[in-house]
Amino acid sequence: MSVDVLCVGIVVVDAVGAYVDEWPREGSMLLFDRVEQHIGGCPANTALGLARLGIRTGLVAKVADDGPGAFVKETMRRHGVDIRGFVTAKDPRESTSFSFIMVPSSGDRRIYHTLGCNGTFAPADVATRLFKGPKWVAFEGLSLMPRLFGRNLAKLLKAARKAGARTAGDTALNSKLADWGPVFEGCWEHFDVFFPSEEEAHRITGPRKPREVCRWFRERGVKIAGVKLGAKGCALETDDGYVELPAYKVKCVDTLGAGDAFMAGFLAGMLKGLHPVEAARLGNATSAHCVQALGATTGIPRLEKVRRFMKSARTR
Repeated sequence: MSVDVLCVGIVVVDAVGAYVDEWPREGSMLLFDRVEQHIGGCPANTALGLARLGIRTGLVAKVADDGPGAFVKETMRRHGVDIRGFVTAKDPRESTSFSFIMVPSSGDRRIYHTLGCNGTFAPADVATRLFKGPKWVAFEGLSLMPRLFGRNLAKLLKAARKAGARTAGDTALNSKLADWGPVFEGCWEHFDVFFPSEEEAHRITGPRKPREVCRWFRERGVKIAGVKLGAKGCALETDDGYVELPAYKVKCVDTLGAGDAFMAGFLAGMLKGLHPVEAARLGNATSAHCVQALGATTGIPRLEKVRRFMKSARTR
């Protein structure tokens, strides 16, 4: 199977509990409505989102030889995501990365996360031969893969470009990471696109406004620099200038995966030849569908439906 977009990085199994509005006291128990099991992790969500939009997509990731790992593989296959780039951890003590996600009535989730074998995902686990063919290679969840920090990541970015692909980057929150500099050392100039969330951008660049963040990335070599602004939409800067795009007005059920859905829509737009600003609008529209359903990719429809939505939907 040939793919147009290859996603590289973390994969997680999410146990999503709804609705969790209180914390139990130590030694006690509280009930919540239901729990669902979903795939998580930025590149995994983006890959599934792209597949749901109708884009041929592959995923390079690492899982363990356990139940959650089998669930990841089966889910990806079922949705048509190419998993030839998957590797299985050799150490039996390693586990597939896992999150327990608590969704309150407001929809703004809390997460407990364990790195699992994402913490040992290394350049040797990435079959760079798969970079030849895709038009885009997207590296995501970058702050959660310590063996892909700095020069190791730069080598993969250069390999993707050498193979003829354009490169995209995104990260994730890592509460234990005090210094974000080493994550991207030597990497900026090798990103065609870099599009983190607002909080992630602040941790990387300091407390700057979106326009200043985009300028910070561009000054270091990123060609298309953006910031996902949650319910406010997004901001980006290209050679044509800076723009902020408002989010669409929808009822929010669950914000889980909204940023990854944005990346799926954005990359789909770029793949279809849209200007980056129009691709970002498509990203906002894809994210708007995501937040209307429980789970990171459940609400994402085919690309044609997203485009129809954009013609009549109102922005904030």
